[in-house]
Amino acid sequence: MNGEDYYTRKGDYAIKGMVICDDTAQITWIEVGWPGSVHDNRVWSNSEIYLNRDKYFDQWEYLLGDSTFSTSAVMVPAFKKGHNSSLSEEKRFFNTKLAKIRIKSEHCIGLLKARFQWLRGFCRVVRNKSDMDAILKLTLCACILHNLLLEHPVLQDWFDDEMENLDQDDELNQSVENSSSDTRHNQVFAYMLEGR
Repeated sequence: MNGEDYYTRKGDYAIKGMVICDDTAQITWIEVGWPGSVHDNRVWSNSEIYLNRDKYFDQWEYLLGDSTFSTSAVMVPAFKKGHNSSLSEEKRFFNTKLAKIRIKSEHCIGLLKARFQWLRGFCRVVRNKSDMDAILKLTLCACILHNLLLEHPVLQDWFDDEMENLDQDDELNQSVENSSSDTRHNQVFAYMLEGR
């Protein structure tokens, strides 16, 4: 039912998932089961961890996200270029520093997909809720096993070609709109500029 909801902008069918990890590639939160056409920020803004952020975040804790996420007290994304304007030197510096840290999440996803290659694409027809539940349970199991196997190396030829391109400059150009009302974003921005 509602198969069109799972059709993505990339031209395939998908189930959306959101992974939060730390700087060691350990998965600390996973949210799966959304239709593939849903925007990443919608998954985030409706997640348990965001809706109950006071339960999961202390006053000075926050996440670093890519250009799809909106700024909030618990999410610090990069700056986004305006329609007809470019970013200031300070904002480009901020985006570059942020991308160098945030790339850890891309590495985490790459490791997860290298170890469990069926996550790159399920060859399963989803006919009912039971089929969907099986896919979601397999995904959660893969994330748990990923954490348990972090100390064990992954063979280089297991990696997808996309992993080889992660450190290129396009990762440094991720961005999100500046909101003058977002205190957390401004605090992190000022802090990074101090160390410059």
